[in-house]
Amino acid sequence: MLSNSLRDRLDIWARGVIPRAIAYAQSLLRDRTQAEDVVQECLFRLLRRASEYDLERDGVRLLFRAISNLCINETTRRKSIASLDAVSEDEGPIPVEDRLARLPEDELAGKELQAAIAAGLDRLPALQRAALELRALGQGKAEIAEILQVSESHAGVLVHRARLALADDLREMLGSGS
Repeated sequence: MLSNSLRDRLDIWARGVIPRAIAYAQSLLRDRTQAEDVVQECLFRLLRRASEYDLERDGVRLLFRAISNLCINETTRRKSIASLDAVSEDEGPIPVEDRLARLPEDELAGKELQAAIAAGLDRLPALQRAALELRALGQGKAEIAEILQVSESHAGVLVHRARLALADDLREMLGSGS
């Protein structure tokens, strides 16, 4: 049994980590509802074994490792077909403080860039995408390696290859390629 004090601290910890965990899972799965389900499942499993771990110290790494494994298993199980409908229109426009500050063609270019980035991320192998998303969330090579259960040098290679592949995909759109 957990003490009330520990329950309160774990509640605060979980509330702090859930938004980042959902964002990470959503970046891997491309589906918010499915990402929330994955995070809930992983968090439930982790909290059920809270007496075995120091979650306040190691919980983020353990949670992100579990999310990575579950998302990678899910994405390798289901291979989706690339589609022009991959970027959903129901997400609405990019929030801007002053809608008149952006020209319509700039807003369209921004949406096209977002779609190209999403498509480029979808083409990456699951481990590379996970490594790049973790890096974008501020994780270092050591944390990425631990979460993805690879060596630190391999974590660096995964991030590097993902960045190169994404840059190649975006080069034509950004007009800096030949």
